Amino acid sequence: MREPMNALNDDEVEEITVMSAAQVAKSTMIENQIGWIIDNDPAPTLFLGATEKAVPYVSQERIKPMVENSPALRRHWDGEPRHLQGDVFNFDRMSLFFTWAGSDMGVAMRTIKYLFRDEPNKFPAFSGRTGPAGDRAAKRTTAFWDAKIVNACTPTVPGGFIEMRYAVSNQEELYIPCPRCGEYQVWKFGQLKVPRTLHEPDKIRETRDVWYECEFCQYQIREGEKDACVAAGRWLPKGQTIDGWGNVQGRAERSRRHRGFHISGLLSPFPGASWTKIMAEWFEANTEEGIARGTLMIFHNETLGESFEEKGVAVQASSLQRLKGGFSEGTVPEGCRLLVASADYHKTLTRGIVTIIYEVRGFGYGLRNWVITSGSVQSFEQLDRKVLLSPFPWSDGTPNEQRPWLAVMPLFVDAGWKPDDVFDYCRQRIGLTIPIIGVPGPCAAPLRFTDVEAATERRLSEIQRRRYRGMRVGLVDTHHFKGRVMSWAQGQYDEQGLLILEARTEFYNEIPSLYFTEFTNEQLITTRDKNGNAKQVWRPVTMGAATHSLDTAVYAAAAGFYKGAFYMKEPGAKGVTPAAAQRIARPGRRIGRIER
Repeated sequence: MREPMNALNDDEVEEITVMSAAQVAKSTMIENQIGWIIDNDPAPTLFLGATEKAVPYVSQERIKPMVENSPALRRHWDGEPRHLQGDVFNFDRMSLFFTWAGSDMGVAMRTIKYLFRDEPNKFPAFSGRTGPAGDRAAKRTTAFWDAKIVNACTPTVPGGFIEMRYAVSNQEELYIPCPRCGEYQVWKFGQLKVPRTLHEPDKIRETRDVWYECEFCQYQIREGEKDACVAAGRWLPKGQTIDGWGNVQGRAERSRRHRGFHISGLLSPFPGASWTKIMAEWFEANTEEGIARGTLMIFHNETLGESFEEKGVAVQASSLQRLKGGFSEGTVPEGCRLLVASADYHKTLTRGIVTIIYEVRGFGYGLRNWVITSGSVQSFEQLDRKVLLSPFPWSDGTPNEQRPWLAVMPLFVDAGWKPDDVFDYCRQRIGLTIPIIGVPGPCAAPLRFTDVEAATERRLSEIQRRRYRGMRVGLVDTHHFKGRVMSWAQGQYDEQGLLILEARTEFYNEIPSLYFTEFTNEQLITTRDKNGNAKQVWRPVTMGAATHSLDTAVYAAAAGFYKGAFYMKEPGAKGVTPAAAQRIARPGRRIGRIER
């Protein structure tokens, strides 16, 4: 912790962020920095804690004994006990304030130079009445040109306060040399090893046969060498590396004004954070019971100093290549009985450039489906020519006279962006082109229809009401249909790993790899609220990457659902597919609150 502590004395540094595991002396770092301020740079200082009970503990059990037992600090205190009580400690040249993040007045009434935000991930949620406590406290430092802010916290989930602050810092990591080859490396949990046959936590604790394996020479670094290795480490920001001779290479991506330090529990000098204990806890946490109880999350947060999010099983883009169905683009396989299409409409705000991503998908019995064609156009006229104006021939060459070719019925068009453009297009072919809007879900019905005002949540003018009279907008539960299209693109396996159901989706031979990349850029993960209640949501695999192909696949699945593809049965088959149990709210007469 020497480097994070010394950063407070760096004139160039304005903010220090320490994202670390538990019990790596980050609280001691804050105490030492406060002691340095009292003795060397006296100025009004605020300690901002996460809970009301945590603040008295820090002030009375940590800071007060430090002042009383340190000769350097004791000489700045006049000996009056009352000056080291309550939420203000008074020294000869400065005041030290203590408050918690839920106290509006405790934050608002201070002008400070130094701000310590302890465990900011646990600060009370933004209430809407006042801004977040951590941000409001930071505003109290603007009176000082050389003010400094210190954030110290164990991470929780992605998007937390400490994760976001570390992301905008220079993101320093400790590069540690190998005792044998001398190569510097950032210690990662994946390199902490045990014998291949040793998986029982009790056996790991008993044998203590745990080592860190060098990434370069595979040397086994043992626990006894850890402290010496860590002491020889070098802190480097993102963008820089160091070779075995100690030469720093590269250029830092961000300046030192905001220094961020990530500290893993692998570096902890305390006996309770030994490598033996870490490996034993890993095998205990990485079980179904450990995941259900949240032990795996605790391990990632408290031991590794990493944020944790329960991961879903993402479909790999490479795995979809094998689903090319042996038919050419724009042709229909023999088993297809229904064609539907979807379009995702976009228009830039400045230049008004239109891009429409489209997909034609066919459905057969048993929810077998085929992606017939896909692509992008720059106008609705081009979309008509690609999708609606002519039927699609059979892939085996059967002529239209012998077996009628299939035409698209219907086309679902996303109206979530620039809805009026989509409404004006769809009103030309009521029933064939249908505007839809995706909603996150889960919803009571996978697909329901409503009027334009209710769908767009805006009040229409009288002219717009006349123009869109009778138009119905479909609300698509994207959570439901993402699960559908993803499951169709994967096989189903039993508990022994044997394939029991082949993938139901096939793609045309010429489909570009970009389609698969966009299609697989979301995964289903489990999130939990503050009460521990689990909820499954769809999140991007890569933040900011496009998902147009997944969107068109979802809307095409909704169009198939609308046309009854989910409960089509072969002639003579008994019963219907399980999808028949799903009910659809179609435009038409109303029955109670459900539209049929």
